[in-house]
Amino acid sequence: MNTIMIVDDDPYICELVSTVLKNEGFITFEASDGRDALRKMTDTSPDLCVIDLLMPNMDGFELCRKLRQYYEDMPILMLTAMDDISQKVKGYELGTDDYLTMPFEPADLISLRFFINSPARRVK
Repeated sequence: MNTIMIVDDDPYICELVSTVLKNEGFITFEASDGRDALRKMTDTSPDLCVIDLLMPNMDGFELCRKLRQYYEDMPILMLTAMDDISQKVKGYELGTDDYLTMPFEPADLISLRFFINSPARRVK
């Protein structure tokens, strides 16, 4: 069973994403910002992180950078309302694996099962 950490300061988005993923058999954990996520990482050991870009205390970019220091191979998906190409490029440079812009379809989240297990995901 795959575990996914959902990091977003909007409780509605956390609940929505968590509900969709739980209905597909995923185990989910939620964090309200980057600092909260880092505190919970050792207890939850997620297979993937879904991270909002704009959050208080520690934004998604900084969280992505820190996660890459300690969890080099863990997939990271940025979930954001921002569709600016320069923001996407920055995220990719920091180590995010992909972006999902809001609004999104539940099927976009269901496909995370394939994303987690993709052999081509982290080509070195």
